[in-house]
Amino acid sequence: MQVTTSRAVAPATAGDLARQTAFGVLTALVLVFAARLAIELLNVNVGATGAMNPFAAAPILGSVVVAGIAAAVAYAALDRFTARPTRNFVALAAVVFAGMLVPVVIFAPSLGVTVAGQVVLAVFRALVAVPLAAFVVGAVRL
Repeated sequence: MQVTTSRAVAPATAGDLARQTAFGVLTALVLVFAARLAIELLNVNVGATGAMNPFAAAPILGSVVVAGIAAAVAYAALDRFTARPTRNFVALAAVVFAGMLVPVVIFAPSLGVTVAGQVVLAVFRALVAVPLAAFVVGAVRL
């Protein structure tokens, strides 16, 4: 029998999962808003303006919070119904991340987003996905 050890400390209770997810969401928000500020300071032409602007604060805040809730629910379900929830969650997170790049490529140009804006949106998604997944599975703990 082979024993596998991990440095990650998976959430043991719903409270642990909620706490770790909250830290992941907070970290993702800080990273994305710091990147957004850098984009504005560098005066990068992202192309989107108006009510459907995906670079506005409200859509960013809302999407990060929804991603956090979805991540916590997905991890809880995988923990309940699978023998290896961390491995399965990381695989699911990778598939979801790849799926979230599809609208960036297909629908963002119809909102007036430039190629530079599409790259920024992809970076924003990575800045949300990585810390959120890391905190949810317990690879990072505060």
